[in-house]
Amino acid sequence: MGRMKRLKCVEENNGVSKHISRFILPIGATVNMDGAALFQCVASVFIAQLNNVSLNFIQVITILITATASSVGAAGIPAGGVLTLAIILEAIGLPTNDISLILAVDWIVDRTCTVLNVEGDAFGAGLLQVYSEKKMGQMAIDDLVEVKTEALGASKREGVEEGSPLIKQNGLAHLENSKSCEKESVM
Repeated sequence: MGRMKRLKCVEENNGVSKHISRFILPIGATVNMDGAALFQCVASVFIAQLNNVSLNFIQVITILITATASSVGAAGIPAGGVLTLAIILEAIGLPTNDISLILAVDWIVDRTCTVLNVEGDAFGAGLLQVYSEKKMGQMAIDDLVEVKTEALGASKREGVEEGSPLIKQNGLAHLENSKSCEKESVM
């Protein structure tokens, strides 16, 4: 999927702001290769089962760590996951000549890996958007509470009655009292 089309879809369809999507998506395209990591783990276990090799706990952990590390540095090219699969197979002691079996179906697997990679990036951008909205909303509430407590503290120190400070400064206190019964709710 093209970079600009992905940006457009995330911004328009998912409602992610431009400054978040244009920061997260390019980083995710190079670093966040969820589909490649998942493919490498499944392909490694498939080749182990094909050769009747029982994987021990250390080999499984090695597959997970190596797949994660290699997917971070993997190139976003067609069949890029197959190239790094050789590293994982060597690390756990399996024959690398069985990669040719994976190459036969890689054209369809690579497409599903790309979908997973793009969806993971879009999900990360959406998650950051929700988190930043909550954080900004909380910061605005905290600022309002701080302003209100400062205003109350100042009015009590000066002995000024509660009300609009603008009306009292302009000498229009009598208007405030006459309009108090005419106030309407904005809602």
